Amino acid sequence: MGWETKKIWITNKKCKEDIKMKKSLIILATIAFTLVSCSKENADIIPDDNPDSQTSIVFNLTAKHPDGSATKAVKTGWESGDVIYVFLNNVVAPKYLKMSYDGSAWNTTQMNGATEESLGLVEDATGTMRAVYLPFGNSLTVGADGTSFTFSETTYSYYLTATLDYTVTSGEVSGAFEMAIPDGYVQFFLDDASASSSTEIELREPHLTPQGIASIAADGTIIHTNVAHGAPLKGYVYDKAVKETGESKGYLFSGILETGARNTSTNYDFTVVIGGWEGTYYAKAFTGKTWYRGASEGRALKMPALSGWTTITNYQPIDLGCDVDGKRIYWSSRNLGATSDGPANSSTTYGNYFAWGETKSKTNYLWSTYAWGSAIDELTKYNYDNNCGTVDGLTTLELTDDAAHEKLHGIWRMPTDAEWTALSNTTDFDWVPDDTNKGYTVTSRIAGYTDRYIFLPAAGYMWNDELRKDATEGRYWSSSLGTTMYDEPGAANYLSLQSSGHTYPSKGERSNGYSVRPVSE
Repeated sequence: MGWETKKIWITNKKCKEDIKMKKSLIILATIAFTLVSCSKENADIIPDDNPDSQTSIVFNLTAKHPDGSATKAVKTGWESGDVIYVFLNNVVAPKYLKMSYDGSAWNTTQMNGATEESLGLVEDATGTMRAVYLPFGNSLTVGADGTSFTFSETTYSYYLTATLDYTVTSGEVSGAFEMAIPDGYVQFFLDDASASSSTEIELREPHLTPQGIASIAADGTIIHTNVAHGAPLKGYVYDKAVKETGESKGYLFSGILETGARNTSTNYDFTVVIGGWEGTYYAKAFTGKTWYRGASEGRALKMPALSGWTTITNYQPIDLGCDVDGKRIYWSSRNLGATSDGPANSSTTYGNYFAWGETKSKTNYLWSTYAWGSAIDELTKYNYDNNCGTVDGLTTLELTDDAAHEKLHGIWRMPTDAEWTALSNTTDFDWVPDDTNKGYTVTSRIAGYTDRYIFLPAAGYMWNDELRKDATEGRYWSSSLGTTMYDEPGAANYLSLQSSGHTYPSKGERSNGYSVRPVSE
């Protein structure tokens, strides 16, 4: 009996504990249900003041290609794989979009560096988008420093750009970019079935300058690179999606055409260089060409095949490591008109003689035969003195009067004052007293270039119809009249070579015949 009573008591105690636990669970469930219900009832009325809470913005963006109806443009429409970079202002941090064309439509990805993120945009947010298309930049990455964007590599090519105002409406941003080529760009296409990205190829012309994008500011302003006027345009391999009969892939060059040459009949001297400045180069002149007719028209010129260009191999550009005014200067391996570089037999290294401002050699170097005046005080060009003839203020040779440029075309020309001075300051002049060919071996002192040299023969000079030469003197024209020695526009600056040393500048009458050593840059 006692055992039974104890058993019942234990059982009753357990039941009470079970009931107590069940009541606790019921109370907790009721509270949870109430909280969930309140959450659901108030979900649509709690304001969202956190701009980062908008985690998904749908971008419905398209882009119109500007050259869709142009017949002279190299690229006339979008191709599969094309990428447009879109930079937004008024976002929580520097962010950008990447629009990729799949052959039929644009697909947009939100980017921040290489990571997909929210842009932090909210409903009704407004701002401006800057779109940039780089024809050879589909694989580039973008970096942001908080104030501007930069591409992982600078491409020196034309590009397309546009801006578009945006408003977030129902979680979407929609619009179409009217892409356009920035003012001044022109394109040149060189057909070459063997075109390869491993080939170093450049195009140069004095009226053209390469330009690339250095950065894009937070407000969408594009900041360009600062490249020297007339610097080489890099050739990019381009395989046209739509080809004309007999056309293949080739190299595309593009750059900024100087303002004075736009929509104006202009003479052009092109140089194509393959394999760097110690490689092979080709020259081609175009007379009276008019390029660039505005942003709405095609601006590409199909260049003739290199077989139709003049191949110049005898005048090798020697890099002595010297920069002048931010440009690397290359000195020709030989005098203008020479048949060898030297030191060698004197008759092959002298070359021709030219009066200053004339482009042809002759037998008589007299004022009566001079192209720009019949006397030292009767000048018709390159004069700054009222007592010496017609005043035009010109003190540097124009390319049409530059013997090196007219003979070799392209980017060859006569050295300037600054270039002769730089040569004197960065090289060693060593006299070669060889009986067959006296002159100076000019060797670079610049680290990394001390094995480079040029030879300047003591070729004498022409006065009247006489070659004045005692095997110890050479005279080399500059392209400058110079005004620092004395006011005499009838004389121009030259480099004087003597067995005892060299002097620059010296000054000689323009009608005399001196040697010319070409340079390029």
